[in-house]
Amino acid sequence: MYMLPKVKAVLLKFKDDVTGTDGVFDPGANTIGLTIDGVGKSGLKMTTYFFNRLNERGIPTHFVASDIDDTTMTVKKATVFGKGLEVICRYKAVGSFFRRYGAYCIQGQDLGAFVEVTIKDEERGDPAIS
Repeated sequence: MYMLPKVKAVLLKFKDDVTGTDGVFDPGANTIGLTIDGVGKSGLKMTTYFFNRLNERGIPTHFVASDIDDTTMTVKKATVFGKGLEVICRYKAVGSFFRRYGAYCIQGQDLGAFVEVTIKDEERGDPAIS
């Protein structure tokens, strides 16, 4: 049995809800639009994979453990910067990226793992940090 270290921890539940409007998936929306069976488990598997890679390389993270079957992840409690930050790795010009930069790209265009960091602030459209 795995015992969690004595740290203030938070249990995160990965759900199958995705962003969109009126049942139409939109990866750049700020509202829950529909449910896709299995997307929570898939997201947790990917998240766990990358946290494990970072930890193997000695890069500190807030990751403690995950339970794929229960779709939960335990993380160390962190001090949030403002309302929070979001790191987004984009492979295609879709969603909010296309809404912001549509005059400069083609919808669905390959972006080659373009990484954006935004401030979580819906009133200001989650502004990008540059």
